[in-house]
Amino acid sequence: MRVPVKIRAANRDDLESLIGALGPDHHEFFAGRYPLQEKGLGEILLAFEDDGPVGGVFLSWDLATEPEIRRHLAGVPMIFHLHVAPARRHHGVGRALLRQAEANLRARGHEQVLLGVDKSNRVARDLYLWLGYVQPAEPDLRDLRATPEPGARDHAVGDTYDILVADLDRTVPLWS
Repeated sequence: MRVPVKIRAANRDDLESLIGALGPDHHEFFAGRYPLQEKGLGEILLAFEDDGPVGGVFLSWDLATEPEIRRHLAGVPMIFHLHVAPARRHHGVGRALLRQAEANLRARGHEQVLLGVDKSNRVARDLYLWLGYVQPAEPDLRDLRATPEPGARDHAVGDTYDILVADLDRTVPLWS
C-alpha cells in the first residue's frame, strides 16, 4: 500500500529523529551533510509519513571530489545516499524523493544530475536506468573506487561504482 509522503528540506530539529527512523549510520551520514546545507552547498531532503521520517537523500551542487567527474561533468549536481527505511521500501518513497530532488534541481536552473551507484546494488541501478539515467560513454566514469563523500567523517563508498547521468527535462515513466 502506498502512503502519501511529505518531502521537505531537513532542519536541525529533524536530525535526531533519523537515528530511530533510519538507523545510526544514516543519521551520521545526514548529520555530516547538514553543515554543507547550512553553507548553501547542498540540500538534505527528507520524506515524512504521519509517524515521522521514512527516507532521505542529499543533493550537492558543490565540486565533485572525483577528478573524473570534474573533468567530464563539471557543474553537474550530484545525488548522494538515497535511503528509505526498510519497512517503507517498494512503496514509492524512493521515487518520490528522487522526483522532488530533480524538481528542486530544475528550479535552481540545472539541466542534468548525476549519481554514483555501487556495482553490487542491482535494485537501485535498475530503478535509475528505468527512470532514464544513463551511463556516460567516458570509460573513466565506470568502475570508480571509493572516495570520501562531501561532509564525510571517514565514510567512503564501499564498492566500485559507476556514474549515471540524467537530463532533468527527460520524459520519465509514470511515477505511480
